[in-house]
Amino acid sequence: MADTASPDGRVPLLGQLAGEGWFMSMGEIAATTSLTWLASDPGLRAAMLAHLGTQVGMDLTSVERFVPEPVHDDRSRPDIAMLDVDGHTIALVEAKFGAHLTDDQVAAYLAGLNRRSGPHRGALFILVPPSRVDEAKRILERTINAQSETAAHAIVTWDEWLNVWAAVAEESSDAGLAGDLRQLRAMCHTLGGCVTPPLAGTATGRDWQERASDLVEIVDVVTRQLLGSWSPRSLPRQGKLVPTEPWVYRYLPMISPDTWVQVGVWGRFADEGLTPFWLMLHKDDRGSGGFQAALQRLMASELSRKVRRDDGHAWVPLEVSGDASGPELLDALRTTVGAVLRILKP
Repeated sequence: MADTASPDGRVPLLGQLAGEGWFMSMGEIAATTSLTWLASDPGLRAAMLAHLGTQVGMDLTSVERFVPEPVHDDRSRPDIAMLDVDGHTIALVEAKFGAHLTDDQVAAYLAGLNRRSGPHRGALFILVPPSRVDEAKRILERTINAQSETAAHAIVTWDEWLNVWAAVAEESSDAGLAGDLRQLRAMCHTLGGCVTPPLAGTATGRDWQERASDLVEIVDVVTRQLLGSWSPRSLPRQGKLVPTEPWVYRYLPMISPDTWVQVGVWGRFADEGLTPFWLMLHKDDRGSGGFQAALQRLMASELSRKVRRDDGHAWVPLEVSGDASGPELLDALRTTVGAVLRILKP
């Protein structure tokens, strides 16, 4: 594995470990715990508090310590709490890579700050990869609009945070500190790279070949989640989404005896300027009549005007927003597939 930012081109150990499945499930905890450990360095803490304070127009110099994952009485658990000498919560940091960020979660943190900030106004920082900045903005806007009084707030990217600390390490010439930050940056780069950026124009077919690897990953993750008791080996992903095989899909469990659907990406539809994601109701039901019955339900639904008949099969477009990213995008596609399946099943 190469690292273009490294003099020798080698990715630090934590950057390589972060790509392992067992590590990724704990990646956010590892990264945010690392932030609290490194914040014990006075220079790093002062630089970060100055930077964050500028983002929200607050003086954060009264922060004495960073505490990882404090559990509040409402059972909310922000990733980092910044406390003053008396234990008042001056600021909270909610850090994300691939995990969900919800309106309820943000609302709970804002409400908690109003209760625990004491003489301070309180501030909430959402720490995300660049691919999730727009999503975080939408959630903050919705949550803040629902509250008449709220704490200060800002969105910060992992690169932004680490760049502030890298400048401190460079000035100090502390090789050990620089090494720790290089390890942390490599880990965060790997974890952030696993978050699918917004599809933008690809959501309507534009330049879909350039996002082929993301499209394959999206289909794989979403269809695995819809397998129920079936194993991925029983219903493997098929196709490659390459010029010679411009499709990738997975069969889902039967909607009725001998009646199957596929969910996947079809390049020929994307080439027409349509969504790359489609659900196909397979015409071959081995004489069970399941296809015609499902087709009748589909054509009697609000989706009838979108159904496309091709080679005897029935195709339903699975439209997603070009602005959604990461888990928001996966949820949107899974929800859309689920809505179609509810129509198709008897």
